Amino acid sequence: MKLSFTGKIRFLIIIMFIVAIVQAGIILHLINNSNSFFQMKLDVQNSIFIGLFIQFLLTLIIIFYVPIFLHKAFTEIHNIIKDITQGIYTIDIDLDVYKTTIDKQFFAILSQLKDMAISVATFDKLKKEKILEHHNRIVSILNLTDDGFMIIDIKGNFVYMNEKVTETFPALSDKSNIIEANFPPEIENNIKKYTLNILDSHTKQEPQQFFVPALKRHIVLNSAMIRDAAGQPTGAIIALTNMEKRKQTKEEEI
Repeated sequence: MKLSFTGKIRFLIIIMFIVAIVQAGIILHLINNSNSFFQMKLDVQNSIFIGLFIQFLLTLIIIFYVPIFLHKAFTEIHNIIKDITQGIYTIDIDLDVYKTTIDKQFFAILSQLKDMAISVATFDKLKKEKILEHHNRIVSILNLTDDGFMIIDIKGNFVYMNEKVTETFPALSDKSNIIEANFPPEIENNIKKYTLNILDSHTKQEPQQFFVPALKRHIVLNSAMIRDAAGQPTGAIIALTNMEKRKQTKEEEI
């Protein structure tokens, strides 16, 4: 039967206790049955030295064994916890291997860590699926609307723009950053200028309209700031309204 860590320590301590009892018994026997004082003195000294030597060896075993065992056990646990803290939840913890190589007290901890990792991985998967589901809903809504929407981070990078914007202003979809890129005058003097004012001031701007020759009418720019939990700006949403197709278009075609 494989002894646990606690069982091994208890076993070594019991041996030390037995050695002390045997040593005491030998000394008493020598005292009671010795015919020579000097011979008794020598025998007692030898038995004491032998007993102390054995106890010293057992103490050394305990002193060196405990740190080595604890280091090995905690290294395994530390590596698993480190992976979890780094967002790695799909950890393959082979409990069958650990069951034969590690103490049962630490095996119980590893078993609980495996259960926790499975629970966290399941929650993380469900969370990602729910986030993706909500993302797809929002994107679908934005693509169904007649208005255009752009989401831009605080550094001017395009995070999202719906189909209405890319269809009306294809030059925007070819770029990744509104600050660094150059656009046709229609975009440069209106959409880009309006967006830069928002990013520089970190506040929403009043609605502004400009004429779009391709649509043959004015469209309206509106905005809203995106802020984090601390209230710090992280980006902006730009809305382009009045972009819907004119009702008279079909009548004109007829």
